[in-house]
Amino acid sequence: MALLEMRGIRKRFGGVEALKGVDFAVEAGEIHALVGENGAGKSTLMKILSGALAPDGGEVWLSGRRLRLGSVQEARRQGIVMVYQELNLAPNLSVAENLSLGRLPLFVDRKRLYTRARILLEELDLGFTPEVPVGVLEVGQQTLVAVAQALSQEARILVFDEATAALSAREAERLFQLVKELRNRGLGIVWISHRLEEVFHLADRVTVLRDGQRVATLPLSGLKPEALVELMVGKREAGRLDLPSPKAHPPLHLEVRGGGLEPLAFDLRPGEILGLAGVVGSGRSAVVEILFGLEGEGRVNGEPLRSPLEAIRRGVFLVPADRKAQGLILGLSARANISLPVLRELSFGGVVSASREAALARQWFQALGIRPQDPERPAGTFSGGNQQKLVLAKALATRPRLLLLAEPTRGVDVAARQEIYALLATWAREGVAQIVSSGDTEELLLLCHRIFVFRKGRVVAEFHPPYCSEEVVAHVVGTAQA
Repeated sequence: MALLEMRGIRKRFGGVEALKGVDFAVEAGEIHALVGENGAGKSTLMKILSGALAPDGGEVWLSGRRLRLGSVQEARRQGIVMVYQELNLAPNLSVAENLSLGRLPLFVDRKRLYTRARILLEELDLGFTPEVPVGVLEVGQQTLVAVAQALSQEARILVFDEATAALSAREAERLFQLVKELRNRGLGIVWISHRLEEVFHLADRVTVLRDGQRVATLPLSGLKPEALVELMVGKREAGRLDLPSPKAHPPLHLEVRGGGLEPLAFDLRPGEILGLAGVVGSGRSAVVEILFGLEGEGRVNGEPLRSPLEAIRRGVFLVPADRKAQGLILGLSARANISLPVLRELSFGGVVSASREAALARQWFQALGIRPQDPERPAGTFSGGNQQKLVLAKALATRPRLLLLAEPTRGVDVAARQEIYALLATWAREGVAQIVSSGDTEELLLLCHRIFVFRKGRVVAEFHPPYCSEEVVAHVVGTAQA
């Protein structure tokens, strides 16, 4: 009998069926890898297991007993704990306090708290004391604290979601050692990673999800990396939009330094769409942030990009990955959001022209097909796809010559995704150079005139059409020689 069984798990988000009757099982004393491309359903499946999402169908069994996981707290009480890439720790509290986070009594016996923490840290052979504030620890050490926190709750199933994304090689190796020790103690470990070298290094078995379905569960011994990649992507031709050829005008010369990247310089022609591929933490996201003046040192045609304001003045604009937190002010009207970056152009004597602002909003609502056609509605009341179009309208109102896009279709439905692709192709025809950073490799194959693949802060491969999707994915996940 498996320690954990998930049977026929289904989950729907609006019109999208994210999980289509998925089965998944983990044995005691096993590291079971869960892999698949972005959108395959991995995170959704594990959020259901951790109690963060309720399934629309299916069952979860632990040691032969059916569970009803109505919350994260209930899952933790059953011994199911998820360690996320973004750690849920309190940096100003000590290690000992973090180990008991959420379970501290009103009156804390400090001596007992630190004694219990010290025993656990020594048992796991972690090289720091329980008194030290978590915020002063390195990222890798904080990850180990999160693991210790899970074990302090008597975890039986530990789920790691891209746990090494922000870790150095040394920190990752220490985490690998700890995970193997936990397997030897009889815990069931689920390891989610886009880095297939980690999967082959750590896991006993692997389950592959594709398009919300389980396509295979196999032992890692004897499995070849290229076979695993083929299971992930399927037999498919890399289709592409009908993109125009980039303009013959002089290119933009772009330079990027800092942000954990090796220095990078490249040319981008007007109307060209360049894709940046790579796993989380590979460095691809840093490129667009540097070119928008958020960090590091970026230049366009030798001109510095030291701040977003300077980038906008140089004709560069970023559509960020998180539209709710970074792209929009949800409580403001759509009209106000669109006009924010160009208020100076809409003003006379320091007073914004209401008529010009309204005309600008109407122009972009019509051009992008934003629904409903009500610019006075708060941005937060629009659907996900229409919110993304509002961010694009805000960007295009600045009339950029270089448009930077981070995860441009994250969290939008299929219809909105196709509309956004068509818009990007239209702007390419109008000569707008674009850089798209995306974890969705298929998206890049569809959209881009060429693709850079990033690993560990540097470009390890450059691809041009016609693309071989298996070859691109193999470089992204690290199973191909750079």
